[in-house]
Amino acid sequence: MVYQSAISNFNKYVYLGVIILLLLLTTPAFFEETIAPLLVIGLIDSIIIIFLIWIYKTTYYTLKDETLFWKSGPFYGKIKVHSITKIAHHNGIIVPTIWKPALSHIGLIVTYNKFDDIYISPEKSEEFLAELIRINPNITIKNTAYVE
Repeated sequence: MVYQSAISNFNKYVYLGVIILLLLLTTPAFFEETIAPLLVIGLIDSIIIIFLIWIYKTTYYTLKDETLFWKSGPFYGKIKVHSITKIAHHNGIIVPTIWKPALSHIGLIVTYNKFDDIYISPEKSEEFLAELIRINPNITIKNTAYVE
Protein backbone atom coordinates (compact mmCIF):
# COMPACT_ATOMS: atom_id res chain seq x y z
CA MET A 1 0.00 0.00 0.00
CA VAL A 2 1.20 3.54 -0.79
CA TYR A 3 1.11 6.23 1.91
CA GLN A 4 1.60 9.82 0.78
CA SER A 5 3.61 12.15 2.99
CA ALA A 6 1.61 14.59 5.06
CA ILE A 7 2.36 18.19 4.09
CA SER A 8 2.36 20.79 6.85
CA ASN A 9 1.34 24.37 6.18
CA PHE A 10 4.73 25.45 7.54
CA ASN A 11 6.53 23.47 4.83
CA LYS A 12 4.18 24.80 2.14
CA TYR A 13 5.14 28.33 3.17
CA VAL A 14 8.85 27.47 3.31
CA TYR A 15 8.77 25.99 -0.22
CA LEU A 16 6.79 28.96 -1.54
CA GLY A 17 9.12 31.40 0.26
CA VAL A 18 12.23 29.80 -1.24
CA ILE A 19 10.75 29.95 -4.74
CA ILE A 20 9.74 33.61 -4.33
CA LEU A 21 13.18 34.46 -2.91
CA LEU A 22 14.91 32.78 -5.87
CA LEU A 23 12.75 34.72 -8.30
CA LEU A 24 13.41 38.00 -6.46
CA LEU A 25 17.16 37.35 -6.50
CA THR A 26 16.92 36.96 -10.27
CA THR A 27 15.46 40.45 -10.72
CA PRO A 28 18.81 42.35 -10.78
CA ALA A 29 19.91 40.24 -13.77
CA PHE A 30 17.15 41.88 -15.83
CA PHE A 31 18.98 45.19 -15.58
CA GLU A 32 22.30 43.92 -16.91
CA GLU A 33 23.42 45.01 -20.38
CA THR A 34 23.88 41.44 -21.57
CA ILE A 35 21.53 38.50 -21.32
CA ALA A 36 24.20 36.05 -20.06
CA PRO A 37 23.70 36.75 -16.31
CA LEU A 38 19.94 36.32 -16.69
CA LEU A 39 20.40 33.01 -18.50
CA VAL A 40 22.84 31.66 -15.91
CA ILE A 41 20.79 32.75 -12.89
CA GLY A 42 17.55 31.65 -14.57
CA LEU A 43 19.01 28.21 -15.25
CA ILE A 44 20.21 27.80 -11.66
CA ASP A 45 16.85 29.01 -10.30
CA SER A 46 14.97 26.66 -12.62
CA ILE A 47 17.03 23.66 -11.51
CA ILE A 48 16.42 24.45 -7.83
CA ILE A 49 12.68 25.06 -8.35
CA ILE A 50 12.27 21.84 -10.36
CA PHE A 51 14.15 19.94 -7.64
CA LEU A 52 11.86 21.36 -4.92
CA ILE A 53 8.71 20.53 -6.90
CA TRP A 54 10.05 17.03 -7.59
CA ILE A 55 10.49 16.41 -3.85
CA TYR A 56 7.13 18.03 -3.05
CA LYS A 57 5.23 15.88 -5.55
CA THR A 58 7.01 12.53 -5.03
CA THR A 59 7.43 11.99 -1.30
CA TYR A 60 5.69 8.77 -0.27
CA TYR A 61 6.11 5.46 1.51
CA THR A 62 5.16 1.98 0.27
CA LEU A 63 4.71 -1.21 2.28
CA LYS A 64 5.23 -4.25 0.08
CA ASP A 65 6.47 -7.78 0.82
CA GLU A 66 7.39 -6.92 4.44
CA THR A 67 9.57 -4.04 3.24
CA LEU A 68 9.08 -0.30 3.73
CA PHE A 69 10.12 1.59 0.59
CA TRP A 70 10.46 5.37 0.81
CA LYS A 71 10.95 7.95 -1.93
CA SER A 72 11.43 11.71 -1.92
CA GLY A 73 12.39 13.20 -5.27
CA PRO A 74 15.66 11.58 -6.38
CA PHE A 75 16.23 9.99 -2.97
CA TYR A 76 14.90 6.54 -2.11
CA GLY A 77 15.55 3.55 0.09
CA LYS A 78 14.10 0.47 1.69
CA ILE A 79 13.87 -0.94 5.19
CA LYS A 80 12.96 -4.48 6.14
CA VAL A 81 9.98 -4.17 8.52
CA HIS A 82 11.39 -6.95 10.71
CA SER A 83 14.50 -4.82 11.31
CA ILE A 84 12.39 -1.99 12.80
CA THR A 85 12.75 -1.91 16.58
CA LYS A 86 11.06 1.34 17.58
CA ILE A 87 8.80 4.07 16.23
CA ALA A 88 8.40 7.37 18.06
CA HIS A 89 6.12 10.31 17.30
CA HIS A 90 7.97 13.58 16.70
CA ASN A 91 6.57 17.09 16.56
CA GLY A 92 9.09 19.79 15.82
CA ILE A 93 11.15 21.43 13.12
CA ILE A 94 14.47 20.08 14.38
CA VAL A 95 14.52 16.32 13.77
CA PRO A 96 17.34 14.24 15.29
CA THR A 97 17.86 12.00 12.25
CA ILE A 98 19.97 12.19 9.11
CA TRP A 99 17.35 10.92 6.62
CA LYS A 100 14.19 13.05 6.54
CA PRO A 101 12.08 12.11 3.50
CA ALA A 102 9.05 13.94 4.90
CA LEU A 103 7.07 17.10 4.14
CA SER A 104 5.69 17.72 7.62
CA HIS A 105 7.20 18.65 10.96
CA ILE A 106 4.82 16.17 12.60
CA GLY A 107 5.82 12.59 11.89
CA LEU A 108 7.49 9.39 12.99
CA ILE A 109 11.09 8.52 13.80
CA VAL A 110 11.60 4.92 12.72
CA THR A 111 14.55 3.16 14.35
CA TYR A 112 15.81 0.04 12.56
CA ASN A 113 18.83 -2.28 12.57
CA LYS A 114 21.03 -1.36 15.49
CA PHE A 115 21.63 2.38 15.16
CA ASP A 116 19.81 3.52 12.00
CA ASP A 117 16.83 5.84 11.95
CA ILE A 118 14.71 7.78 9.50
CA TYR A 119 12.04 10.45 9.86
CA ILE A 120 8.84 9.99 7.85
CA SER A 121 5.42 11.62 7.89
CA PRO A 122 2.71 9.41 6.39
CA GLU A 123 -0.68 11.11 6.02
CA LYS A 124 -2.54 8.14 7.48
CA SER A 125 -0.07 7.45 10.27
CA GLU A 126 -2.40 5.28 12.38
CA GLU A 127 -3.21 3.05 9.41
CA PHE A 128 0.50 2.98 8.53
CA LEU A 129 1.48 1.99 12.09
CA ALA A 130 -1.21 -0.70 12.21
CA GLU A 131 0.18 -2.26 9.04
CA LEU A 132 3.75 -2.17 10.39
CA ILE A 133 2.62 -3.78 13.67
CA ARG A 134 0.72 -6.44 11.72
CA ILE A 135 3.96 -7.35 9.91
CA ASN A 136 6.25 -6.99 12.96
CA PRO A 137 4.45 -7.10 16.33
CA ASN A 138 7.80 -6.61 18.15
CA ILE A 139 8.00 -2.90 17.24
CA THR A 140 7.95 -0.62 20.28
CA ILE A 141 5.64 2.36 19.75
CA LYS A 142 6.41 5.53 21.75
CA ASN A 143 4.63 8.86 22.11
CA THR A 144 1.96 8.16 19.51
CA ALA A 145 -1.81 8.15 19.58
CA TYR A 146 -1.73 4.67 18.05
CA VAL A 147 -3.60 2.10 20.09
CA GLU A 148 -3.21 -1.60 19.29
